[in-house]
Amino acid sequence: MKSIIKDFIPPIILQILRKLQNSQQKFLNYQDALKLCTTNAYEEEELIEVIFKKTKRFSENLKSEIIPISETAAYSLLSAINPIIESKTNQINVLDFGGACGAHYFHLRSLIDKDLKLNWVVVETPTMVRYAKELETDELLFFDNFTDAINKLGKVDLLHTSGTLQCVDNPQKYLVEILNCNARWLLFNRLGLNILDRDVVTIHSSKLSCNGIGELPNGYTDRWIKYLFNFPSENKFLNTLQEKYSLVAKFNDQSGMYAVDGEEIVSYGLLCRQKTSP
Repeated sequence: MKSIIKDFIPPIILQILRKLQNSQQKFLNYQDALKLCTTNAYEEEELIEVIFKKTKRFSENLKSEIIPISETAAYSLLSAINPIIESKTNQINVLDFGGACGAHYFHLRSLIDKDLKLNWVVVETPTMVRYAKELETDELLFFDNFTDAINKLGKVDLLHTSGTLQCVDNPQKYLVEILNCNARWLLFNRLGLNILDRDVVTIHSSKLSCNGIGELPNGYTDRWIKYLFNFPSENKFLNTLQEKYSLVAKFNDQSGMYAVDGEEIVSYGLLCRQKTSP
């Protein structure tokens, strides 16, 4: 579904790099574009192995270092405040869609009081889940589908997703799945949307070293990899979202997009609250 692009690179630098690095070619559908991507795209073994090793190192470094909080990480922390306040059991249940190997969990866990139990379930691709299983704890679990994740959590206090919706083959389908999880709160971090009333399928290129948090592990040769971005229509996204959720806050996060010729791509974050039944 996605790889984590370095959260700690300033958004303006990310925009410049993406303008230089990414193909502007647009495609009629996801499958046509996939033919020109790196083999297996988001499921490429080496890519996932690098993200896994980076996340493992990151989780270990958090035990002894103070890690800078990026704007994206700050929004993740902010999104947890209301579920924590509302909790009557001193625990919250978080479903993280596209959370890779759990970097968001490890960072928030280091910032939130240990007396609060942070039940965090990541929904990812089968290959990512296979690697991430090694990082599971009594709080952190990984599944490759929403059904098993929800069955494990019971109720979802917060559904967290960061830069993922524009990385799937059918953003509208996954948005409906997200809404059907019936989470009390939703955080869409690092959204990438098209102002024009159409979805835009294009190819994103990045260095292997830019995926995951931190430096490229020893033993790997840096190289360019290509995978898909599928920017959904902003109008269609918001109309579907607001059938069940109210928009509570909008964050200025530019890191989920890059310029596409002839299109008006925007990026921001949204914190949303489930509407109560009339």
